[in-house]
This record gives sequence, structure tokens and C-alpha cells, in this order.
Amino acid sequence: MMFKRGSCSVAAIAALLFCPPGASAWPQHPTQAPCDPSSAHSPVEHLKVAECLGQEGDWKAAEEHFRIARQSPDTLAAAIAGHAKALFNLDQPYDAMLELEDFLQKHPDSAPALHVLATLYSLVAKDGARALALMERCSKAAPADSAVWQYLGNLYLADRRDEEALQCFERAVQLTPQDARALASLGYFYSKLGRTEEAQTRFDQALKRLATASQPAIVWLTYAKALQERRDWEKSRWAYTEALRLDPQSSEGFYGRAVTHENLKDFQSATSDALAAIKEFPVPRKDAYLLLIRVAKAQRDQAKAEKYAREVVEIDAGEAKRKEDSRILRDLLFKAEPLFVQGQYLQAAATYEELVSRAPQFYEAYFALGMCYAQTSQLPKAEEAFKKYLALQPLSADGHASLGLVLLQTNRVDGARPELERALEIDPAMLEVRKTLARIHASASNFATALDLLLGAPNPEAERDEDYYALLISCATAAGRPAEARQFCESGKSRFPNSERLITVCSPK
Repeated sequence: MMFKRGSCSVAAIAALLFCPPGASAWPQHPTQAPCDPSSAHSPVEHLKVAECLGQEGDWKAAEEHFRIARQSPDTLAAAIAGHAKALFNLDQPYDAMLELEDFLQKHPDSAPALHVLATLYSLVAKDGARALALMERCSKAAPADSAVWQYLGNLYLADRRDEEALQCFERAVQLTPQDARALASLGYFYSKLGRTEEAQTRFDQALKRLATASQPAIVWLTYAKALQERRDWEKSRWAYTEALRLDPQSSEGFYGRAVTHENLKDFQSATSDALAAIKEFPVPRKDAYLLLIRVAKAQRDQAKAEKYAREVVEIDAGEAKRKEDSRILRDLLFKAEPLFVQGQYLQAAATYEELVSRAPQFYEAYFALGMCYAQTSQLPKAEEAFKKYLALQPLSADGHASLGLVLLQTNRVDGARPELERALEIDPAMLEVRKTLARIHASASNFATALDLLLGAPNPEAERDEDYYALLISCATAAGRPAEARQFCESGKSRFPNSERLITVCSPK
């Protein structure tokens, strides 16, 4: 499911954790000046442009610049985190999670990657325990980052670990005492504990700092929610109105204010705001319809009550169907994946075929199906499956690489080369793809191009295997660069001293 761009519903504790389905985990904010992609020439500049484009909501363009920024060690961590955000907003959340997991295998203490991955586990996988574990690691990697402590506090709060949550919110305020969101989060928590005076002090401090807040509407929403939970309806209505003044498309703002209207017996305004909350929400909002039913009954309008009740029935039916569909898809996946792992590709393919017939947009199944067809020499079917996968996931390096290899197996070098090049453009660290492209160039006697391609890998030398060194040596020799060939021989044999292949290619002819 894609989480569309929009205001994040975090009124309760000003936390991304509680974004409703359909809301972006990374809301956009207008920048001071339009982004200028043409100004990017170095990885640092590409990163800056990517972040600017992300703030503008142009995630497709941002993804390209984040991808380029990943190619420098100096910008790698920030670019990886930003690229994952771009993939999430381009409806590729699981690719984002896989990319982050892979990065964290090599860089386990990267706070930006841990923070984004925790957010994705919370929003996409609905795995609060995993998100919490990641953020605990993140807090150790970045103990001076206020945003980390705020988010960790939100996760503790969701897990009903109030004492730890309080410590996190207090830590965030200690680190950034001028941060309006941190102050509002702490104020909300004090309010929940019944420490009303301390809560009001923190909210007063937060409201005085709205001019420098990145998302001032969320500060008002947090305050409004706290007032609502204290049943201070008039002040809550005023706070929600202030939030809506800053963010006039906030579904949560409209719904919260509708609740206050309802409790103040202003049924006409409650109805208007509930309808606005429904309009601004990307998926059917059951709570707003239930409010409309209550209001209609209070006004003794049976026809409207029945009308809204029918909407709730439809929402419930839709939810039930989605749950049943999800169960069926899960069962099919649990059946197919072990078959694939065990090498029973024909049986696995049959299950994946049923899966895509039930869920034609379920892109992961097309990739697995393509792999099954490739393993059983059904290359035309494999090509079709990979193309369907790429139609849904155009930024998948694995998808382009797999399609390129299938085309190569059917002797369509001209079709394979651009797919492999695109895979390498998306993920420069794919050494197998780099080797395959080098072989294609070498077969056309473009040895210098092949050598430069091999040398352009951003991977550490430790990731090169015997085959990689053999290719380097062969291409350098054929390109008339003997000094480099000798250097590669020395490096390769020092790493693989018992390699007969390297001994052979390094022997004088």
C-alpha cells in the first residue's frame, strides 16, 4: 500500500508512529527557494538537491539525486536514509526496508538508517517490537539527537512503558529546550499523568516557540488533544482551530474539532467538520462516520443515521475483505517461499501464479515467479514476469539485473546491456552485474571500457572475488596496461594465494 503525501495525524503525541493509513511518514514543507537540480555536480550537492526535492514532494526526482549521492562515503549514510524515504513515497516500501537492512549489516551504528528503518517497521510492517529495538540502538548511536529520543518515547508510549517514555521526552527537551515539538510531546505526557500544571507550562513554552517550529500545526494538534482528553472542550476547540489555520487540510484537525463540537452540542459544526475529516482522509474514516451517526441520532434524524450506518457497514465489509485477502495471500506466500528455497521451482511457480492472479499489483510475487521460470529454463515466461515486476517497481536494481541476464541468455546482448546498465546505475555496488557488463565490453574488444567499469566499483576491495581479479588482470593486459595488470596480480594473489586461476592469468605468456 502506498502512503500518500499529506499531513501526518500525530495529534496524540506529535509522533510519526501514529500516522494514519494513507499519510506520509515524511510530510513535505515548502522550502525557502525552488530546488535547482542543475546545480548538483558533487555527491554533497546531489544530497542537498535530493533533500530539497523531497521537501517539495518530488520524490521521483529526489530518488535519482539520492542514488547519486550514495556513491560517496561522505554522504552515504544520509543518502541511504533519504533514498529509503523516496522509495517509500514511490510505493516501494519493502525495497526501502531491504536496502536499509543491507546497509545496516555493514554499518550497524548508522543512526539515520536505524531511524528510517524503525519508522518503516512501524508504519509498513506494523511491527512495534522491531521498531522499538531499532530505535533503542539508534539512541545509543546518536545520544545527542533530540528527534531520536522523541520518537523512542513515542514507541515506549505505544508499548505502555510510561516510565521509559517520560525519560525519553525529558531527555529530548534537555537536548533541545527550544524545540516546540519536544516541549509539546512532554506536555502531552505530563497531561496524561495528571500533572496538569507541568503540562500547561510545557505547552506554554511550546506555543511561544511556534515561529521556529518545523511543523507548528502538530504542536497545536498535540495541545488540542491533551485539552480534549481533559474534557476542556472550549479550549480544545480553539486549539484545533489554530491547527487548522496552519494546516487547512488536516483530517485529524477536523475530526478532533468535530469531537469538541459534538460535546459542546454544536451539532451543525460537528457534522461539517466530520465530513471535512472524511474528505481530507485518503481512506474511509470510520470514526468520523460513527460521530455522524451519534450526531444524527442526537438530532433525531433517523434517515441520516441510517445513511451513515450504511457507510460504516461498507467500511467494515471492506476491512473484512482486506483481512481475508491478506490471509489468503499470506497462506500462499508461506506455501510458495519454502518451495522456492528448497529448489522446487515448478511447484513454487504454480503457487506464485495463483498469488498474482489474486493480487495483480503484488510486485514481489512477479519477481519470485520470474526467478522460478528462469530456474526451469522457461526464459520467455521469465522475461514477461520480470517486465511485469519492473512495471510496478521501476527502481529495482535486482529487477533490471535479472531481466538483463535473461535477455543475455537468449543472446539479445543489445537488449541486455541497457538493463544491466540501469541496474548498476540504481545500485553501483552490484559486483556481479559489473562483471557481466565488463565481459560484454571485453567480448566487443572494448577492454579499456571494461577495465574502467571494473575499477569504478564503490565496494571495498575485500568484496572482490577471484573472478573479479581475473577479469581485472585480463582486461588490463588486453588494454595494454601491464603495470596495472601486475598490480592486480599482486593484490589478487595476496588475497587468494592458492588460486590456480590467478596463478594462470598472472603467468607470463
